[in-house]
This record gives sequence, C-alpha cells and structure tokens, in this order.
Amino acid sequence: MSKTRAMKMSNLYAPTLKEDPAEAELASHRLMLRAGMIRKQAAGLYSYLPLAWRSLRKIEDIVRDEMDAAGAQELLNERGGGKVIAFEKSGTTGGAANMGMALFAVESKLQKEDMYYWTKDEAFLDFMEYTHWRADAKLVRRWFNMSADTIDWLMGMGTQFQGVYKYFKNSHKTQHIIKVPGTNKPTERCASVNIKNMTDYGVELGVDFQFHTAVKDLIKGDKGQIIGVKAEREDGTPIECMANAVIVATGGIGNNVEMIEKHMGWKWGVDMFTFRIPGLDGDGMNMLWALGAKQANVNMEVTYNTPGTTDVFKTLSETMRQPNLMVNLDGKRFMNEFYMDNTTYTGNSLLLQKKHMGISIIDSTIVDYYKKNGLDYITYHHGITNLDNWEREKELYFSGAQSAGGNNVFASEDKEVSYGSDAQEHNFFECQTIEEIAEKTGVNLENLKKTIEEYNAMCNGAQAGYDWQFTKPAKFLKPLLKAPYYVAKHFPSGYGSLGGIQVNENMQVLDNDLCPMPGFYACGTDTATVFADSYCFYHPGSTMSYAINSGRIAGMEAVAYMDSDEFIDPED
Repeated sequence: MSKTRAMKMSNLYAPTLKEDPAEAELASHRLMLRAGMIRKQAAGLYSYLPLAWRSLRKIEDIVRDEMDAAGAQELLNERGGGKVIAFEKSGTTGGAANMGMALFAVESKLQKEDMYYWTKDEAFLDFMEYTHWRADAKLVRRWFNMSADTIDWLMGMGTQFQGVYKYFKNSHKTQHIIKVPGTNKPTERCASVNIKNMTDYGVELGVDFQFHTAVKDLIKGDKGQIIGVKAEREDGTPIECMANAVIVATGGIGNNVEMIEKHMGWKWGVDMFTFRIPGLDGDGMNMLWALGAKQANVNMEVTYNTPGTTDVFKTLSETMRQPNLMVNLDGKRFMNEFYMDNTTYTGNSLLLQKKHMGISIIDSTIVDYYKKNGLDYITYHHGITNLDNWEREKELYFSGAQSAGGNNVFASEDKEVSYGSDAQEHNFFECQTIEEIAEKTGVNLENLKKTIEEYNAMCNGAQAGYDWQFTKPAKFLKPLLKAPYYVAKHFPSGYGSLGGIQVNENMQVLDNDLCPMPGFYACGTDTATVFADSYCFYHPGSTMSYAINSGRIAGMEAVAYMDSDEFIDPED
C-alpha cells in the first residue's frame, strides 16, 4: 500500500506564473512552470518544486507496490539513480550554522513586503567596494542573484522567517531572521530550526546521512578527478565510497587553536576568543591542500567580547558595549566609539592594540542616564533595552557566580560550546578611583588621567560637543564625573574562520594553477574568501547566506557536471 503524505495547501510552496515563460516551448514544460511544479536554476537546468516531488513520489510508490505484488525485484542504476551520501563526523548536521540567526538576501519577497527596496546591483557594488574588489566578483554576483530565490526555497521546506532586520543602525536590512515556532521575536541560535528543516527535507528526498562517520581521505583518479572518499565510523570501521562527484563542506578551523595561531597569529584564550564548536578542526582543508587544492588566505569573522561576561551577564555586557570612552593599555583612545555596534570594526581596532585589549569606562552618572533613558544601542536578539537587571547581575558577577567556560545562571544550555574564559579571571570591575582602574586593568595611569581630562573637555568642557580626535557624534559624548566607575576589558573574538580553499563561481575546487579539479566542489566557510580581510556586517546574515547558497551552487554544478560531456566516469 502506498504511503499517504498530507499537508495544508496554505503551507505548500508553489509559485505559480500568470504568463508563459519565454524559455518554455513544449506544452508540458509551460504547464509545469506555470503550475509551480518546476523552477529554472540555470540554462537547461531545472529543479522540481515540492508539488512535483510529491507527485513523482506518489507515482513511484504506486508503481513500486504493483511491481512488488507481481514479484518483480527493484534494481538501482547507480549513476542514473542520483544517490547522495552525506558523511558527518558528529551526530547532527549544521555545525557552526546552528549558532546563527539569519540569512542575507536581496530583492526578496519579505523585503518588498517591508517596503525595503535595495537592488542586487546596489548590493553587489556596495559589497565589492567594501572588499576593495579582493573578492571573486563572479562568485559574489552569482550568490547575490540567487539569494532571494534561496529564501523561497527554504520556505518551501517549511522554514518561516520572523522578518527582515538591520544588525545595527547603519547596516542594510538584509537579515532574514528565522522564526522559532511559538515565538514572535528574534531568538538566538534560531538557525538550528532551518538546519533541521533542510535535513528532514534531504531525508525525504533520499539523502543517506552517515552520522558519526569522519572522512579521513579523498580518492583521486588517474585523470586528476576526485572519485570517492575514505571514511571511518566511530567504532573504527573503515568505509570506502566511490562517487561521480564530491562536495566538501567541513566548516573551517574554528575549533583548531593551533591552526588559528599558525594562519592568523592569534592565541586562543589569550588575545582571541572564539566559539569553539566541536568538529571544526580544519581536517577538510588539510585534506584538500594535500591533494593539491589552491590554498587561499584564512581569515576570521572577527567580533569582540568581554570573556566571562558577554552573552552571560547580558545587561552588564550590553551596557559596556555602548559608545562611551574606550582606551588601550597605554591609556589612550584608539577609535571612534560610535562604531561600537559594528562588531567587525571594533574587533579590527582591538587587534591593533597591546595584548589586543580595549578598556571601556563609564561612571555612575552614565549608569543613571541609561536607567532613566534606556541604552543608546539595542541588540535586538539579546532583548536588553534598559538596566532593570543591572544591580542583580552585578551582585551575581562579583559573588563569583561564574563557572568554567564563562557560563552561569544566565548562560545558554548548549553544552557543546566553549567560550574560553577563566572562571577566576574577572574582566568587569567596579572602581572608586581612577587609580583603582589603572591598578585592576594594567592601564597607564598618567596617560589615562590625561585622556579622561581631554575627553571630558570634549563632552561638556571648553570643547563641548566636538570630538577633535575621532569625530564621535556629540550625542554620544558622555563625561566621566562621579564614582563608582565601571570598567570592562574587551578582546577580539570570532564566530569562526573564513576561507582557505580557492574555488571559482561554480564552487569547483581549483588547483595551484587555478584550474578546476574535475568532479570536486567545496562550499561554506572553507571557501569564504569573498569576505577578503573583514566580514561585511553592513550586509548582515552574509555568513549563513553564503554557506547555504554556495552549497546550492555546488550541488547544482555537480549534477550538471555528471550530465555533461566533461564528465569523467570513475570506472573508465
């Protein structure tokens, strides 16, 4: 008996067309396009949409039941069957993507509904100018062009979106934040909902997920093509799997402290603090380099934090990330604090300072101002708008309510993430004098006194309203007048690595001569050289968007390769 699949028609992704598409010549072709059963992906390449897939599976089930009843036995043509096997060394899919919230897209239906009209052309030129054209323009363009369609594609799998957002005031409204069922506000790590939807959809399509199975090596054919993988199950059982095409998506080096120091010069837990997600060990990149893949620059999606405080004591953290005075260990300002909400710019500035450290300072009058008026900068996914929890969090922090890894009563339940802070190392202080600030932070006292004097003059003294050093807007110039003073140490941190493997716009892995390696594709952060030297927070949601869109491109191109005249059969 055939299986019955049911769903609400209101939830079905089936974009219909009023007019006949220009490329459709056959009547069946026109009708399937107009009925929302197929969609064009590239010239001569179409994908089945949910309605068509369901129809085909129903027909297959009926034929299979009838043939089984007649005593027939089913055979699988390996190439024609299109079998997909996904090897995953952990017990779940997604890796670092589960930590995210949103996808970048431009010209999406959600943006248009929100009356946000920013074109693909404008977004492309803005991004390329930001990277100084050190990004592969063809790849960026292809990614941006398909980004809106990818939002529709995900919605067809059941993913819902909270809406479109800016990350900070001067960024673009490109964040398509994933909705968590049962909530009506942005939620941290909500991307895990989308990862599950994608995985479930893959299972429904017949993808064979091999969990707890790590790929140890790749198999190279006589003609230089990649023809398979060698893997190992958790119990040590070896596996050798031949393939017509291989796609690598191993998530970078975010959990490999040795590779971070080797390729970027940062010592984890000392001057760089990252989300150390198990599995992101760089093994994929090392395998590809060993096979002759072109090594590209490895960078980091840099942000900043206060170890043991950020994302734990959220009111303390958010208050100390406001655009107030920040100095380095020399006791001198080093940036326009207006950009404190741009985590990339702030992280980059911190990387240039002694011990990669910045020290933010506020006083009791600023605290009182925030208690009365709310914070200057609001991080919407943290939901901290005021100082209602200020006193309670202070008490907990100074009472030692920290545990190893920086977690406490405010921490996430996610036990797979380590933040790298010492439970005994405080990075937030309450001080009664300027001298005490210097004593607890190690900052140069004489320079600090001079800096505060100059800064106060800019705020309400002889030069009131004019930041002659870095041109911070007058509305954010708040003087330090009255103890107690509150101080936080900020350090660079990173969500994960970016880049390492050179690819082209088709996500083909390139060799050292920049020639494509046949049947070999890579995607995600392993290949994210498009961000050049600095992640573009003006286009928020870009990391996850690039990961998913590059994966789509790799999949489509792998299929096209197997159906092309360029295909090299591993058995030949």
